Amino acid sequence: MTINKRTTWHRLLFAVLMAGLVSSCTTEIDINSENQNVPIVYCVLNSADSFQYVRLQKTYLVDSKAGETPPDQDSVYFSGEIVVNIERLSEGQVVETHRFYPTTEIPKDSGFFPSEKNILYRAKMTIVPNSVYRLYIYLGSKEKVLYSEATTLSALKVLNPLPLKQRKISLYDGTNYICQWEPVTNAGIYQVAVRFKYKETAGGVTKTKFIDWPQALASQNAGSDYLSSSISGARFMHILDENLAVEAGVVRQVIGLDFYIVSGSIEMSYYIQSTSPTEGALMEKPVYNNITNGLGLFATESRVNIPDLILSPVTIDSIAYGQYTKNLGFLDHNNDRDSTNSY
Repeated sequence: MTINKRTTWHRLLFAVLMAGLVSSCTTEIDINSENQNVPIVYCVLNSADSFQYVRLQKTYLVDSKAGETPPDQDSVYFSGEIVVNIERLSEGQVVETHRFYPTTEIPKDSGFFPSEKNILYRAKMTIVPNSVYRLYIYLGSKEKVLYSEATTLSALKVLNPLPLKQRKISLYDGTNYICQWEPVTNAGIYQVAVRFKYKETAGGVTKTKFIDWPQALASQNAGSDYLSSSISGARFMHILDENLAVEAGVVRQVIGLDFYIVSGSIEMSYYIQSTSPTEGALMEKPVYNNITNGLGLFATESRVNIPDLILSPVTIDSIAYGQYTKNLGFLDHNNDRDSTNSY
């Protein structure tokens, strides 16, 4: 049995609170039962997006004689009648119902699974903070209803960095940068990611490029007025060294940084704990699941992007002349490579 999971740039899926399921339903499924074709569902309700997506596939048994041959489309997607709905509740009453329809607009990553089509279900909907949402999926071929319930998060408020044009970020060996934000209602886990943007000129052609650098996960601290993540200046220089090649004749110029801060509910911390490796573990841990009559996650996230932050002159000079990055061809803050300015 093989399960394919969708990943994102920050490698986080945020699961949400599972509420009162009727007694006739269960989340306990034998995924190794022959020909059972267990439904797999992933949905992350993102308050920053106007369109929401649901991914629906199924497990399948791998034929040992097939070796490395990928399965065909019918092996991973359900056929027949499929109805995907998400409802929003207010004071226990349904106030919105959104029908999701199939789309193939998002290409599938390369890999073992079939890539002719990447079938997702999409609906245009605005996510309301601190609200209860219910996911229902009807599978006609199995005469089964999949169900999950989620509580969305409050808005994420960033304290640092702020999008101020006069503010410059210092991040180099010996100087770290502290990112801060207020705790989010219903959240249990956070992650910061930094995007370093630069221009690269080779053979007379200039292209804009970037490097994404996810930080360690952070947890909710009870009673804290704010949470923080320390961005290591020394590690930043090593990240550039590890991700960029030394190429003769290539000239690079710093553009700046984007910050991304993502929060997810406490159930996602259970999911991450269940999927993270454990040293000395003698047996595989069960993966957290909150889909009734299936496998996967119905999730929410709250995200804030702080784009186009400017690096300080000393940071740019450190990239141009620092011991780990001096051979990468970066210009200093004066847009030159004057050896007398050696860092």
